[in-house]
Amino acid sequence: MARLHEYQGKALLRARGVETPEGAAVRTPDEAAAVATRLGGRVVVKVQAWTTSRKAQGGVRFADTPAEARAAAADMLGMTFGNFPVEEVLVERCLDIRHELFISLTIDDAAQAPLLLLDVRGGSGIEDRAATVARIPLDVESGVDPARLRAELATSSIDASSHEDLVRAVSTIVDLARDVEARSFEV
Repeated sequence: MARLHEYQGKALLRARGVETPEGAAVRTPDEAAAVATRLGGRVVVKVQAWTTSRKAQGGVRFADTPAEARAAAADMLGMTFGNFPVEEVLVERCLDIRHELFISLTIDDAAQAPLLLLDVRGGSGIEDRAATVARIPLDVESGVDPARLRAELATSSIDASSHEDLVRAVSTIVDLARDVEARSFEV
């Protein structure tokens, strides 16, 4: 089973038309500074490790200058997350976020069927809110039920003018996961 880092998953999403922040994975502090220079403005530097809670463990930092991006990368490239040494960091343009969603596709072993987990409050601290995460069954052939997804979004504080774009994006994510035969997929 292949595991993908965040930047690799984002490349798959971009290929399907889902917008993602501009950026690049790098292996050295100087490469991080170069990407930050090219992007201009504030960037976010994130460790690429197969683990949750990266931000809480110091694996996500914001940088206002290329020098700050270089320093963040230098610190992070020396870290270990679980059994995984950090060999790459993702340097991305920092975006203003109005709303954050957590979307996870997994296999419900008990039902032997795919399942979409959705939290309209985002992914940070998701482990502590597991009981409030929407569990939406997926059809192997048709994917996510748009009506069910719309109903979940209707209970959120997300502006209704964004709902249809989100339904399309989530449907694309579900289709991508099916097409690459992913056992799990988190966005």
